Amino acid sequence: MNEPITVKIDPMLAELVPKFLARCEQTVGEFHEAVRSGDLTVARRIGHALLGTASSYGFHEMAAIGKEIERAAQNGDVEALKALAAQLDAHVARVRPVFD
Repeated sequence: MNEPITVKIDPMLAELVPKFLARCEQTVGEFHEAVRSGDLTVARRIGHALLGTASSYGFHEMAAIGKEIERAAQNGDVEALKALAAQLDAHVARVRPVFD
């Protein structure tokens, strides 16, 4: 279950993707804090940004998590947001780009 999640990425994005993934690690912490503090506006923004950015780089599973975060925040579903925080954390920790 802790195996890497490999994602094929366009080699033209090789310089940008490591910066994006480093930012995702920061985003995980920010999202956990938003969930802990009950800040649904910040949680929704994080989900929306993750959906757009992750999908543009080809990280479709991460984008789907962002979509679920945005939806849960809009619905005020704090329990779903807690579960999604753990899911995002695990995903970001395991995702590995393969430039192909």
